[in-house]
Amino acid sequence: MLPQGTPFVVFGDDWGRRVSSLQHLFRQITPLYPVVWVNSFGHRAPRITVYDLTRAASKLRAMLGRWGPAVPNRPGLLGERPAALIEPKALPWHNVPLVHALNTRSLLRDTRRALQRVAPSRPPVLITGTPAAAGVVGSLGEQASIYFCMDNYAELPGVSRTLIDPLERTLLDKVGAVVATAAELRESKRPASARAFYLPQGVNFDHFATPQPLPPELARLSSPRIGFAGGVSECCDLALVQAVAEANPQGSVVLVGPVSVDLSALTSPNIHVLGNRPYATLPAYVQAFDVGIIPYVLNDWTRAVDPLKLLEYLAAGIPVISTPIPEVHKYAAVITCASSPTEFAHAAVAAGVGDRPELRRARQDVARQQTWERRAAQFLDIVKNLCNNGAAVSQESGNGKGVLR
Repeated sequence: MLPQGTPFVVFGDDWGRRVSSLQHLFRQITPLYPVVWVNSFGHRAPRITVYDLTRAASKLRAMLGRWGPAVPNRPGLLGERPAALIEPKALPWHNVPLVHALNTRSLLRDTRRALQRVAPSRPPVLITGTPAAAGVVGSLGEQASIYFCMDNYAELPGVSRTLIDPLERTLLDKVGAVVATAAELRESKRPASARAFYLPQGVNFDHFATPQPLPPELARLSSPRIGFAGGVSECCDLALVQAVAEANPQGSVVLVGPVSVDLSALTSPNIHVLGNRPYATLPAYVQAFDVGIIPYVLNDWTRAVDPLKLLEYLAAGIPVISTPIPEVHKYAAVITCASSPTEFAHAAVAAGVGDRPELRRARQDVARQQTWERRAAQFLDIVKNLCNNGAAVSQESGNGKGVLR
């Protein structure tokens, strides 16, 4: 373990807005160490859309501090709040040198003040989940710095490559190590230090394994219920979803999660789009699925994605059908991969009948070994080694490619 009282500074997403990988990880760490959490400040310049204007208004209110705390206490989010929570006073045009300099100055001022309150005179460990924090790295007297990489950000829809790529190159030149949630990211985002570690996604096992009552809106739907729990976005292959619905005419296809794409291609009447549900109640929906699907397209974005939902499905004990994106293959013993719409639909429908208790137990046994508690312990081991003279090296090849499972 690190010395008691070691502070962390984390540049992450908006605390409490959704339960992301970085938040899952630090919900295990906040009870152990003081954490200064800095909310997001953007991977792209805002557009004139209702979504962007709403986010901007929410950010402005939080920055001014006139209508309550920076992040409201939302129901269903697990763990404690950080010791300090910062709503950054930063403009989203990070590729403009003057703006980037002003943002960095503002971030450093607010972060130093927070550190002085929660852990005076102690050098922090700096973690950033965003390339936009590149200017801060090396300026807080940190004893270690880590780029926690969860996505190939330049490939995300709506993200400006011209904004992100230069910032990410600068960040990789400055940080002491990269910790990546996908093996592809560990290779493609290698820092100048050559220290890159693979830390796959974890799961809140008890949250998804503890039996929940069947939601009434699902009780009305016919079985087998083939479901997807997650953001319905450009990463989803809607042709696969439609094929599953057509192959399952007596059953239902259920989509639970925020929708950010046009769903007009989904024409089958047995497709039910429920929208987002709170994290607290999400296990009840997942447990109600007879099959969980991951119908992702194969592209430069999804090749670097380790889906959170996969372990959540396994913790609930349900069969899983996924397209063959690289990160799912480590669980090949307990899931099924299929590519074409016909193959995918056949596998999903077949999995929805005749499941056996021993198969359910096997899936849950796999998920039980991949908890966020375990991931946090592995992460803290990496941090400890980095703080001890940068001694973190690979167990496999000695070239800085740490591998953790």
